[in-house]
Amino acid sequence: MTRLLTQLLTTFLCGAFSLTVLAQISLTDEERSYLHSKQKITMCIDPAWMPLEKIEKGKHIGMTADYIAILQKKIGVPIELVPTVSWTQSIEYAKARKCDIFSLAMPTEERLTYMDFTRPYLTIPLVLATKMDKFFVVDISKLEGKKLGVVKGYAFGEILRKKFPGLTIVDVDSLYDGLEKVNHGELYGFIGTLVTIGYESQRNFVGEIKIAGKFDEQWQLGVATRNDEPLLKNIFDKAIADISEKQKQDILNQWLSIRYEQVVNYRDLWPWLILSAVVLMFILYRFYVLRKYNEQLQRLTITDNLTQIYNRLKLDAELEQQANLYDRYKQPFSIMIIDIDLFKQVNDRYGHQSGDVVLVEFTQVIKKHIRKTDIFGRWGGEEFMLIIPNTDIHKAMIQAEKLRLLIAKHNFKIVGHLTASFGVAQFDEENNTIKQLISKADRALYQAKDQGRNRVVRL
Repeated sequence: MTRLLTQLLTTFLCGAFSLTVLAQISLTDEERSYLHSKQKITMCIDPAWMPLEKIEKGKHIGMTADYIAILQKKIGVPIELVPTVSWTQSIEYAKARKCDIFSLAMPTEERLTYMDFTRPYLTIPLVLATKMDKFFVVDISKLEGKKLGVVKGYAFGEILRKKFPGLTIVDVDSLYDGLEKVNHGELYGFIGTLVTIGYESQRNFVGEIKIAGKFDEQWQLGVATRNDEPLLKNIFDKAIADISEKQKQDILNQWLSIRYEQVVNYRDLWPWLILSAVVLMFILYRFYVLRKYNEQLQRLTITDNLTQIYNRLKLDAELEQQANLYDRYKQPFSIMIIDIDLFKQVNDRYGHQSGDVVLVEFTQVIKKHIRKTDIFGRWGGEEFMLIIPNTDIHKAMIQAEKLRLLIAKHNFKIVGHLTASFGVAQFDEENNTIKQLISKADRALYQAKDQGRNRVVRL
């Protein structure tokens, strides 16, 4: 019975494997013939662009890796990674036809000479990162004469140079290299995606780098295919169009999920009933573990690691939501940007670990005295944002003053007394974009600092 079971199971597994190499999308005879002769598709990526993608121990990881896994299944032909050490080398490999596709790229005039581009499957905001002491930037054209970094070979370097000829755009080797140059004052700012800058700054530049501008331009990213084989673009366009919205929504969680490989020893197979019970238990356990980690991941994607309140990405999403409610129902809302006064002195005198304890305690003081409907998060470093739904500027000023007094009276465990400055602004017909709202609150905060700190200012 065991031998028969082994044969049946082996046949089933082999049959299942053979099905995975069949395309799940509708292809023409010409496209099927092309893939049959192609046998495999070679792929170059950006080897250091997390959380989007990265080469780690010879493997493709990150969000894009999950998209490629989906596309490979739909196309039915293996997609093989071609290792490179930089995005610049990946570009050179594509020009030399050493790789058939880029996993994630956007078109430029120069790239169109050797690559075709599919419809985008990722759209990511373009932002500017600066040091903490810089003002919020509404209009990128106002930065003429200031050095702005872009990773060498990235599409937006070419695009922005043409759109804003007055900007001084400097090529850097990597995202980390660009942020490091900003931190050391060699660059005024660094231009990249909200996702990748947020990911890198939370790991290596906490309290040193902030996102100071969000521009109309966005990264429209799809698959780039070699243009001497035009059928390849048609095939990937069909596969991308077949990706569901749910898959796109879940992909951020999926790329961080823990994956398990089941190893089957056919010599130790039990009879059918016992095997079925073991498999069922394994599936249930795996489902439980993955759900547990995905729930944790969902919290992590919107939560600041240190203070356990909302992070910058979540605050951006909530601001958009409140703006939409205003557009539809004219429901007012206000924001306040809160900055701990002279916080650098805390770090210098007591150390960064004690500074972290103070940030957590500061967060707890604020959380105890705001409404359940208020949205509180860490804006960056020692700066926080409070979004106050259904509240005009007058009520927001009253609330800010109450919070200011509470903070000033609170006796912090390590440092004793601290103060904070508040910049308050209302979303209205005059300030009818998120950029204008944040800019106004930011300028109000700096006025509060200039006027002696420990005060609330509105513009």
